[in-house]
Amino acid sequence: MRIIAGSAKGHPLKVPREVSRPTTDRVRESVFGILKAVIPDARVLDLYAGSGALGIEALSRGGASCTFVEQNRGACRVIEENLNKTGYKDGRVIQREVGAFLRSERTSYDLIFADPPYADGLSDPARDLIATEGWEQWLAKDGFLILEREAVGELPGPKELALVQSRDYGRSRIAIYQLES
Repeated sequence: MRIIAGSAKGHPLKVPREVSRPTTDRVRESVFGILKAVIPDARVLDLYAGSGALGIEALSRGGASCTFVEQNRGACRVIEENLNKTGYKDGRVIQREVGAFLRSERTSYDLIFADPPYADGLSDPARDLIATEGWEQWLAKDGFLILEREAVGELPGPKELALVQSRDYGRSRIAIYQLES
């Protein structure tokens, strides 16, 4: 895995063993192509950060800062290594469960990336995340939530968010939401 574009273009990224499904280069390239106009100077939140690839890609393309939230300690160390390797000082790594982080978070972000584990028959983290109340607090005016989930099944329409775009890439679906106006 590597940074696709921007000031850190070509830098390889370490992927933690605990992350079994990192976002592919093809998917990241497509997502960042869609969002290119809103990335410069954006405050970014990377939930279920894994290797930190989405947030670091945003920093490489001109994002102002990124907060990475990941509950796995080993993955947090890898994100810190990847930030050090690319030289970004505007990244903050928080080891915490995403729901607990959001319940205490008071900052708003221009871009929120979320790549939760896929549904396993017992739980569906993407469904739980989208149903969380408080998006008007976490998303800045004109901000976007970019959710990666399985390409099968549909999510319920959240009260506060409007689906702007949805695309399938093999087994993955990228859904881009914006606050209802």
